[in-house]
Amino acid sequence: MSRGIPIVEEALRDAHQCLWSTRMTNEMMLPVVERMDAVGYDAIDLIGGAVWDVAVRFLLEDPWERIRHARRLATRTPLNAWVRGQSLWTFEVFPDDVVELAMERLAANGIRRATIYDHLNDMDGLHVVVGKAVEVGLEVSGALVFTLSPVHTDAHFAERAARFVRMGATEVVIKDPSGLLSVERIRALGPAVKRAIGGAALNLHTHCMTGRAPDVLLESVDHEVDKLHCAISPLAHAASHPPTEWIAENLVAKGYETRLDAGLLDEIADYFHFVARRWNKPVGAPAPFDPRVLEHQMPGGMISNLTSQLATVGLEHRLDEVLDEMGRVRKELGYLPIVSPSAQFIATQAVLNLVRGERYETIPDELRKYILGYYGCPPAPIDQNLVDRVAGKSSDVVTGPSGSHVPPALDSIREERGPFESDDDLLLAAMYPDEVLRPLFEARATADYTAFHHAYTPAEYLLKEVEARPGLRTFEISRGADFGVVHGHRQSERFRAERFRKGNSP
Repeated sequence: MSRGIPIVEEALRDAHQCLWSTRMTNEMMLPVVERMDAVGYDAIDLIGGAVWDVAVRFLLEDPWERIRHARRLATRTPLNAWVRGQSLWTFEVFPDDVVELAMERLAANGIRRATIYDHLNDMDGLHVVVGKAVEVGLEVSGALVFTLSPVHTDAHFAERAARFVRMGATEVVIKDPSGLLSVERIRALGPAVKRAIGGAALNLHTHCMTGRAPDVLLESVDHEVDKLHCAISPLAHAASHPPTEWIAENLVAKGYETRLDAGLLDEIADYFHFVARRWNKPVGAPAPFDPRVLEHQMPGGMISNLTSQLATVGLEHRLDEVLDEMGRVRKELGYLPIVSPSAQFIATQAVLNLVRGERYETIPDELRKYILGYYGCPPAPIDQNLVDRVAGKSSDVVTGPSGSHVPPALDSIREERGPFESDDDLLLAAMYPDEVLRPLFEARATADYTAFHHAYTPAEYLLKEVEARPGLRTFEISRGADFGVVHGHRQSERFRAERFRKGNSP
């Protein structure tokens, strides 16, 4: 029997974070969850840091509600939540009582798998969150952020992977947010990590920024990688993940099995093409090899954000200088992996160094806290001159897990801001001030997400739009991209419509 390679689907989390600025709403995702549940995925990624924060602040959609509705629709496939250690889903470091309650509520609301990581790969900072996740019955997948530096050797990752398994993780993920892995590196890294974790499943989660990710995924399964993370084709490529359909097809050609329903994959791809057209979202296109990414190591979304921010202050012409300075800052800070929030630390400091003229004349408060040890142990020692610049005395530098420096918070939040309708709302209050939560709760009070539970096709959507226009008299439709509508007073309009794809013809 052929070896099976399970697939984790990224469409509902990381893929739209990469391509749609994390703006996929419940209305866009819930109609297709039942179909996704039937495909045969190993898991469906649903929640992570940026997805959580954007849902709260900009979409005004309660992430707990999203989890509950998705679980009602996905009854077979595990829903996965990514958890950034003691920071959960924001950049703040939370105390242990907040982190432990968050793991309880993930399990209670329907999450079955938690993929847990620390942005520094500091394993000492993960004991509380991993231990509690195991205790409440979550499947724990420990993720290690891949990056390139003199200290990030195969042995570095293997040792930390083994520690994850000792903590209780049943899977390990190599998380490559910038697509830095090469075919040659995965041939060595895969076996090194697999030897360290024994029977635990080894996952590979990489992005297409350098154009190498599809080949790396296909090569990895020949070198001890057990599971692959992909995105359905309309949400694949560019800064996102390799396309699910293409990877599945090529795995079969290599003699492996995926157990995915190819017909349903086509339907899901059709659906997201429709979503992209209806809400004017981009569809991912293959990225050519970009060697510059191997130098600055910045994920695609962060590069575009940095370019926009430089443009607002008239410094867009200095992007290359900023990227060069980021390399120097990163080395001085101990070779941080380029992932949130450390990527923001590095980029902000690099810009300040160039704008101020004197390097480190201004150091943001959050970076000061990192230098003093409040975010945990860096991968390599921080430049001592920089430590001396920030620390007034040696006792200002702290050691130990990041959560150990933050006092318990839940009792004081209950007393000062309660009562709360639920522990879910209590946790939201621990993460956000009232001015952020007030509009979220107002929107939640009138939301009816059950209206989005059942999938509809572009043809069905067209009929709903026609029904909503009582003055409509006739309309014309063809198999092209345009259709015409004639109102009762005979005024004609032209509309753009999605080309009817396979399975969606009226």
